[in-house]
Amino acid sequence: MEKHARALALGLLCVPALACAGIDDIAETDFIKKSSLEFGTHNIWKYLNEGETDKRYVHSAWGQGLSLDYTSGYLSDVIGVDASYYGVIKLAAADNFASRGILYNDEGKAKGFNKLGQIYGKAKLSEGGVDANLYGGWKLLKLGVLTTSMRAAPNTYQGWSGDITYDAYRLRLGYVTRSSNRDSPDKVDFQTSDSKSINAIYTGDIQVKTDNLTALYFYGESEDYLRRNGLELKITQNKALSYGVQIYMTEGLDKWNSMANSKKDFDTRANHYATDVTWKHNGWVTKGGLAYTEANKDGGIGMYPRHMSKNSRGTFNSMTTAGLDYMRDEEKVLSLDVGYNLTPEVLVGINTHYGFFDYQGQSVQEGEFNLYSVWKPASKKLKDLSLFVLIGPGRTYEHKGTAPIVDHHGNIKDTDSFAAEFRLDYKFKIF
Repeated sequence: MEKHARALALGLLCVPALACAGIDDIAETDFIKKSSLEFGTHNIWKYLNEGETDKRYVHSAWGQGLSLDYTSGYLSDVIGVDASYYGVIKLAAADNFASRGILYNDEGKAKGFNKLGQIYGKAKLSEGGVDANLYGGWKLLKLGVLTTSMRAAPNTYQGWSGDITYDAYRLRLGYVTRSSNRDSPDKVDFQTSDSKSINAIYTGDIQVKTDNLTALYFYGESEDYLRRNGLELKITQNKALSYGVQIYMTEGLDKWNSMANSKKDFDTRANHYATDVTWKHNGWVTKGGLAYTEANKDGGIGMYPRHMSKNSRGTFNSMTTAGLDYMRDEEKVLSLDVGYNLTPEVLVGINTHYGFFDYQGQSVQEGEFNLYSVWKPASKKLKDLSLFVLIGPGRTYEHKGTAPIVDHHGNIKDTDSFAAEFRLDYKFKIF
């Protein structure tokens, strides 16, 4: 196992103090007494039958994820250390499975894996209404331009992060140098689209949160590659009605501009704008949204890139978050999600998107229609159990790279798809 010197930079400060104490004294410290160990199971199956590249593929994978999360208390109410183990067991996979992000792609073969995904030191300080936290090591991270995505296991990052909160205001900063993907045990560098190394990603965000408004501004750079600014707003009018706005602006830097055109999602800049409204009434939850993307690209259809590099996951909370779809240049998108609580435990609903844009004088359309259901038991003993199922068809166009494939009449070729997903999660505390 590789050394985690940086991961334990804070946590190991606990060792000298604990070593000087007796076993009984150690057992009585908050570091031990307020520790917890949680076990989780994550069973997930994803299926996609599509023909976007002029060939029809079935991408499917089924994995059983296991997690063991240790959280320490704080020594002297200041310093602690947390760790998480993740394991994934292969249950089934199609020959072409990689896009499902569940199982490890070991030279074309689907396999299970295990890893020590989190191990980090932590320190906290609270004084005069100001609360501050500092973390160092391998950690789940949802901060600024970066986020964590969960399948059978999550992706994690190596680096430093921290936050300061006062009243309705919060400032967070992060600096990360490596990652471990959600479908792999490997510790890897960030990379450009043409597989050149990126030294680090640094980011931060500022949030203001009141009873009726949550405003989040974030900024981040993947070093010499991409720069991003983002703004997310949530406005609550009353218990039934709320509004959302998301604005994401991305600019290519030196490493981006020096890449071959075929490796780029856009030429120099890409922006995505979205707004939504949510209405709740008598067990119904209805959310509708509009979105628009600017991502010009010579010789093809540009698109907005959600992620800041290879091996990272980007913050993106527009309703159009659905793989690569609905974020193409000049694409207008209508989204709708309607859910109804059949019982306090069972939610059923539909989720649909329709996007359209023009390419070289032709109208291009894409969309999907999904039925889903969520079950969460009301029992307190099963409060961390949930079951999610989704199924539905989709429609898009055939392409090679970002350029559409045309038939012998010069028309862009449409293609259909069909997707399904099953997920069962359960967590419980061991102590």
